[in-house]
Amino acid sequence: MKGEMIPRDALTESDIRTMYALMETFYAQTDEAVFRHDLAGKDYVLILREGTALVGFTTQKLLTVEVEGKPVHGMFSGDTIIDKAHWGEAELFRVWSQFWFPYARDFDEFWWFLICKGYKTYRILPTFWAEFYPTFRQGTPAREKAIMDAYASALYGGEYDPVSGVIRYRHEKDRLREGVADLDEHRLKNKDIAFFAQANPGHVNGEDLVCLAKIDVSAMKPRSPKILGI
Repeated sequence: MKGEMIPRDALTESDIRTMYALMETFYAQTDEAVFRHDLAGKDYVLILREGTALVGFTTQKLLTVEVEGKPVHGMFSGDTIIDKAHWGEAELFRVWSQFWFPYARDFDEFWWFLICKGYKTYRILPTFWAEFYPTFRQGTPAREKAIMDAYASALYGGEYDPVSGVIRYRHEKDRLREGVADLDEHRLKNKDIAFFAQANPGHVNGEDLVCLAKIDVSAMKPRSPKILGI
């Protein structure tokens, strides 16, 4: 499996149909028109292929918000799906990192704006980052909370609840199918997974937890840059 970050406009119609088919495989309550509209608003797409077959993707949007009267730059990750045969492989995140970390060097600071409706996405943060929010390890600092509030409000308006840090959709929203990221007693022994479940109890209904990490090696665990090749 090999990955490549491409401009969204470089997708073919065949790519888009395959992406939606993957979406339907792992998410319930999907709508192709909504998927295509959401995709049209993205800037980049990371595509994973096994040979010529598209087996995974993540959509990416550049975003600047204002916090305390100053612009804050970052990128937002949208739909992210990998075919089950490739679960556990790190190619997607390696390619993602090798694109965004060099990109971020042109800014004083550059952030990863992330929302998580499943624990598997949330666990990327404690796997590679030493500093990220929210976490059971510490409270979210005021500035980071302000950044999270700003980008979540810009993207989701009144559906974002700044008190809980969760996006509660007012319309039918796609949600993970059973068997994709189910929680059980064994998984909940992991403190990060348990925190996610507590912070986002509505994840089973498709609600999203708003998260944030700086795209800077100084915020990562010591071994992460070497693992990711950045």
